[in-house]
Amino acid sequence: MLTPLTTEQTSKVLPAETILAFLSDHQFLHPHQSLDEVLRGAVDTAGVCPEAIAQAMQKLQLQAGQVVGRLRRSELVQLARSIHRNWKKAISQKSPIL
Repeated sequence: MLTPLTTEQTSKVLPAETILAFLSDHQFLHPHQSLDEVLRGAVDTAGVCPEAIAQAMQKLQLQAGQVVGRLRRSELVQLARSIHRNWKKAISQKSPIL
């Protein structure tokens, strides 16, 4: 399970594998939670970028109210990778160009 991050660590992008592990754990332990609840937990506990989540959800056409236990493994992998990619892109756009 992920531990809460400090302010310094929130600027670092978590690997897609870590995001996938978080999603998989919640799918197994709390299969009746909505995807929205699980992702809000990722923002609160792991500092995942909410904008990256919103973009990934929109691109993959996932419904926030969908129960996490009903997602296929491939959908979780796509979601984790998309969140990671969007988060990395958001961080690189915010950093100054040298």
